Amino acid sequence: MDEIDNILRKKALELAKTQLREVAQPQRKTLTDEEVIRIVRQITKGDRAEEIINNALELYKPYVLPLFRKIAELHLQGVIKELADYELYQMLLRAGLRVPVKTEVRIVRHGREYKLGGD
Repeated sequence: MDEIDNILRKKALELAKTQLREVAQPQRKTLTDEEVIRIVRQITKGDRAEEIINNALELYKPYVLPLFRKIAELHLQGVIKELADYELYQMLLRAGLRVPVKTEVRIVRHGREYKLGGD
């Protein structure tokens, strides 16, 4: 009879431990596309960050969202705190997504300004 009580007690403890583990693990909620984009906009710093994100979404939205989702997840896990605009641009290039960025070259010669590459 004592053995049966011990076995029942052990089983009850094991069951309680497994239930406690299930409750203790935070439930991961999946981020919506809007939340992912908002997080990437918040953590990306630099003069061209907004332009890079907007152009990438406009041209390659279905392909960019998984990359942005991974960046957002890494940020929420604490791996990525801040992202520079050139780092995001390099990630997009390595993924094969060429995002055009407006480039303007100005040359000042003898007090006159000449523009190259712009309107």
